[in-house]
Amino acid sequence: MQWTLVVPLKPLPQAKSRLADTADDGLRPGLALAFAQDTVAAALGCAAVRDVVVVTNDALAARELAALGAGTVPDLPRAGLNAALVHGATVVGAARRAASVAALNADLPALRPAELARVLDAAAR
Repeated sequence: MQWTLVVPLKPLPQAKSRLADTADDGLRPGLALAFAQDTVAAALGCAAVRDVVVVTNDALAARELAALGAGTVPDLPRAGLNAALVHGATVVGAARRAASVAALNADLPALRPAELARVLDAAAR
């Protein structure tokens, strides 16, 4: 089974707001992008993953993640995490009716392809 992963990502200046006490506004956007790059790279390196679609309105993030091989779609609902996930899954479903779709957080910098493969295998069962 091959999966399409939908990865929602806030605009970088708004991301990682929970770190505001320890990381200033100048540091958090770069940190959020680095986390997303690590996550997307690991996902694309997973044999069970057909493709990754990032839902974001951040032009820099979209460009950088597309350079890794991810597809991107704008976050048209602009209504938070759940709405972004539904929108991404809807876009994927319209393009590929038989696609197996899963959600993936954008901030998993320690994710490894083999770990993700185990999770997706369990989900498929």
